[in-house]
Amino acid sequence: MTTASRRLVTFALPLLTAGCVVHPRGPHGPACAAIDAATQVELSSHRLELLTRIAQRPELSQHEQTYLVNAICFGGIGGEHADALIALIQNPCCTAETRRQISANLRMVAYSSERRRVAEALAAADAKPAPP
Repeated sequence: MTTASRRLVTFALPLLTAGCVVHPRGPHGPACAAIDAATQVELSSHRLELLTRIAQRPELSQHEQTYLVNAICFGGIGGEHADALIALIQNPCCTAETRRQISANLRMVAYSSERRRVAEALAAADAKPAPP
């Protein structure tokens, strides 16, 4: 794929998927229903409070983590979004793949102070030794 094609996809994909959170392929885990329900809450602060609680659950699968990041990042990222992402990053079940996905979405963070908070949480998590 050429650079121009990647830019077009990067620009057009959010427009084409507006109104829905992208649910990744693969087997759905028990948290998927809770993520679905949270994404239906209209008030952003309540939705993000629910997503933050889900991010703190132990033993989220990779599928659930990917879906959760998609749900948190849907519609841009502000302070409450950063709190939800940091809760997931600090969860012992958070994988390197999930941290890479969050890192790739940092450009969506509206405020540099929030972007810095998330980047610092990522750096701290990456500095920790992997569990045995």
